[in-house]
Amino acid sequence: MSAKVVALDYGQRRMGVAVGDEEIGVAAGLATIEFSGWKQLHRQLQDLVAEQQPEQFLVGYPLNMDGTRGEQCEAVENFTRRLKGWFARPVILWDERLTTAQAGRIQREAGVTDRRARARGLVDRAAAVLLLQSWLDSADRSGIPWGKEEESTQ
Repeated sequence: MSAKVVALDYGQRRMGVAVGDEEIGVAAGLATIEFSGWKQLHRQLQDLVAEQQPEQFLVGYPLNMDGTRGEQCEAVENFTRRLKGWFARPVILWDERLTTAQAGRIQREAGVTDRRARARGLVDRAAAVLLLQSWLDSADRSGIPWGKEEESTQ
């Protein structure tokens, strides 16, 4: 049985969203969510979940190049706890190293300037697609150990 997955490239004011299906194995960009607080983000995600009916979430985990926790890891962990509380679905943290840089490079190669791409949320959405596609292509989809530890303590 295949599972629908929504990938989220979390940022403090904007989040890229992609959707995919494990059986089909292809990620597609869905949206860029802009928000100014937890309540606004929750409302927008409620609409997204009602429309997409995902079985699980995949959230980008911003590790440093050497594999240590990056500056934003704590913010992503806080968001992940909220996401689990709001929707009671599994959340997988997935190493997102270089996805935003790769997304920006793809946009530039397509002739879209960084400023225009950022303004339209294209880089965030593309980063979510790259994140989800890397997970779909992976033989080991277990995710970041923090996600496993978090699940086992709740």
